[in-house]
Amino acid sequence: MEKRCSKCNSWLPHIHYSYIGYCCRKGDVSHHEYYCEFFSELSFEEEFLWCESCKVLISQEELEDHLSRGHCLFRGVFVDRDYREEIYEG
Repeated sequence: MEKRCSKCNSWLPHIHYSYIGYCCRKGDVSHHEYYCEFFSELSFEEEFLWCESCKVLISQEELEDHLSRGHCLFRGVFVDRDYREEIYEG
């Protein structure tokens, strides 16, 4: 398996910007392509998971269906309340 944050069990993708996320081990935001010394392979043991492809929480009962369709799944999602401040006015 390729090591990168988006494949790590400690990383949660941002709810609106999938290329960044939050590392629960480091307590910091990181890019999905990076990885660090805390890397641990992604597992789907939680009761509910985040389907990045559908932008919804799914249950364990729905896991196989989403995996079979090639969806990107994570153990949760990072919700940043200040994300609107990062958007520039046109």
